Amino acid sequence: MRRAAVALLALAALTALSLAAENVVDPLGPNAACYVCHMTFVREELSKTHLAKRVTCVKCHGLSASHANDEDIGATPPDRPYAREQVNAMCRKCHRRHPAPPELVAARAIERGLTQTPVACTDCHGGHRIEGADGNG
Repeated sequence: MRRAAVALLALAALTALSLAAENVVDPLGPNAACYVCHMTFVREELSKTHLAKRVTCVKCHGLSASHANDEDIGATPPDRPYAREQVNAMCRKCHRRHPAPPELVAARAIERGLTQTPVACTDCHGGHRIEGADGNG
């Protein structure tokens, strides 16, 4: 009887461990496949903030399967790449208003030495860049 109880307890423990293992969440989430090549994006505030709110790369850039499977790095763009002049419209799909008045945003941009106009959201809030093997962008 005691052996049966121990065996049953062991089986319950193994089942619990198995179920717990299935529910482990990858901290990189769905972006993990993107981070294989775009390693520096893991540290970007833009990526971290969005991922914390469950906004993934796919939300902005589409599935981009051809891009992800292209072994010739950079040859195939993502399904939805964004040129600088398209960034603000994309960001405004979710972020309707900036909390600071436009003149303050412009002043901060000038303070940072940004001379391109109009100011893009990514000028202050970060954008993506791919670093070379030596760590330089």
